[in-house]
Amino acid sequence: MNNRKKNDFVLVILGATGDLAKKKLIPALYNMLLNRSVDDFAVVGVSLDDVRPDKLIEESRKYVKRYNRKSWESLKRRFYYFRADFYDRKRFMQLNDFVGLVEKKHSLSGNRMFYLATMPQHFEAITECLRKSSLAGRKRDAWRRVVFEKPFGEDLISAKRINKCIKRLFSENQIYRIDHYLGKELVQNISVVRFTNTVLEPLWNRKYIDHVQIILSEDFGVEGRGTYYDHYGALKDVVQNHMMQLLSLTAMEAPRKLTEGHIRDEKVKILKMIRDVKPEDVVLGQYNGYRKEKGVKKDSRTETFAALKMFVSNRRWRNIPFYLITGKNMKDKITSIYIQFKDAPCLLFSGICNFMPNYLVIQIQPEEGFYLQLNAKVPAKTDITAVRMDFCHECTFGPNTPEAYETLLMDVAKGDQSVFIRSDEIELEWRIIDKITKKRLRAHPYKKGSYPDAAKRLIQKDDRYWHLKVK
Repeated sequence: MNNRKKNDFVLVILGATGDLAKKKLIPALYNMLLNRSVDDFAVVGVSLDDVRPDKLIEESRKYVKRYNRKSWESLKRRFYYFRADFYDRKRFMQLNDFVGLVEKKHSLSGNRMFYLATMPQHFEAITECLRKSSLAGRKRDAWRRVVFEKPFGEDLISAKRINKCIKRLFSENQIYRIDHYLGKELVQNISVVRFTNTVLEPLWNRKYIDHVQIILSEDFGVEGRGTYYDHYGALKDVVQNHMMQLLSLTAMEAPRKLTEGHIRDEKVKILKMIRDVKPEDVVLGQYNGYRKEKGVKKDSRTETFAALKMFVSNRRWRNIPFYLITGKNMKDKITSIYIQFKDAPCLLFSGICNFMPNYLVIQIQPEEGFYLQLNAKVPAKTDITAVRMDFCHECTFGPNTPEAYETLLMDVAKGDQSVFIRSDEIELEWRIIDKITKKRLRAHPYKKGSYPDAAKRLIQKDDRYWHLKVK
């Protein structure tokens, strides 16, 4: 009798002592045990640091929201650590033997997931070591999948080089380029909101929509990540991935089916149609005190803020602006998509036009949900007031829906690539960002809790305003 489990696996975390593993991956694995999301798994953490596995995993406990002793102890029994240099091929051969022993001990079926929780400059070396060691070699009746954390490269040239390297070992259906924002429930809900509601889809075009805002505002600074952040900045760290993905999901045409291949095809079509961004449509900023952060160069010109105006040159969106705004140390933590509809005619109200335009907000953070603002009459008066129709995700489905990384890891285990990024998407996104970074625009200083005045003028000159509001 074949009692092979269907979706068990060994997860090899390359970069297991970093913040990503500690704050996101290990808590996500704990939640998978707590929620019984998968059949079975074991974890092998890999890094150059000399650390005990029990000490490493305990550092993650404070990032767990719903502590359950039984589930936590179960995770600790499944967690192993292997010390290795990412450039040492012989050590990777020994890692292959070590993973084999872990699989045998836990009676696992041989499925292996490799998560590169490292800086992108290590991607090629790790991929080569995986290839030379047979650690990721093909095995009958078992899968091999590799997950690359963003940013995928640092420009178009490096992204192409990494893609070429990893495709020597893995096929595209084995490669999962991760963007954790795409694992959030409300982001995945964008397509459902658009394409299953007939009150919205007919209006989702330039005839009825005035403009769109993609907002990713953070109320904190670089938080000890100065060395990393100073190398990338807001354009490469946030706009190139998170914001381009949100824009393409918002703007794409209806896919033939809501399946991975069709969704990715439609996103690529949008990325191909984004016009080159003019210098006057970009505002960069750097918060006061950034250069004093640990790991940041004293004369750094790296931007911690970016605001852009973009256009999608297709029939649906021609001449409709998409405004993007993101920054560190702004007033509030907000991730949202704001769709403002065009003004309604005021002929029915004898020339009284003092009512607000309708708008839809899809809020991803801090509280997931969406709301639609409409207009209604004030009782016993001729005045018009704005009213909201709200959907609160947690209120409806409860607080224990899966976290982003839990969802993404489960998708990898199932082989579902719907919310992961294809190689042509990555390269198109970098092509857009490279053209902006090559302009070498200066970064305007701004106070913490605010943003540059030039960004206000960018949108206000079009008689529009940033919707930096939290529900």
